[in-house]
Amino acid sequence: MSEKQSVKETLNIIRKALEDDKSSSKEEKEDILILNKLVKKDGTIDIIEDNFLNKDEVKEILSQKINEIFDKRFEKWLINNMPNYLNQYLKKK
Repeated sequence: MSEKQSVKETLNIIRKALEDDKSSSKEEKEDILILNKLVKKDGTIDIIEDNFLNKDEVKEILSQKINEIFDKRFEKWLINNMPNYLNQYLKKK
């Protein structure tokens, strides 16, 4: 891709984004991706992917991580403290 083509393509993307922005300015949107291309210093263009997570995906990831950490810590706590609790219980009987 030549430098002129990449500049022309970038300007077309910006123009389209601005036109879309004007036409949809009355509508409310939560997430808007106006430009999805990155122009590097050498003139090459990279497409930026939309890798956002929705709320349910975030909740699932957090839940898995919390469960993993809890299981790990709880197991460690049990190994360290269970003998003491068992000894106390058996002394009472």
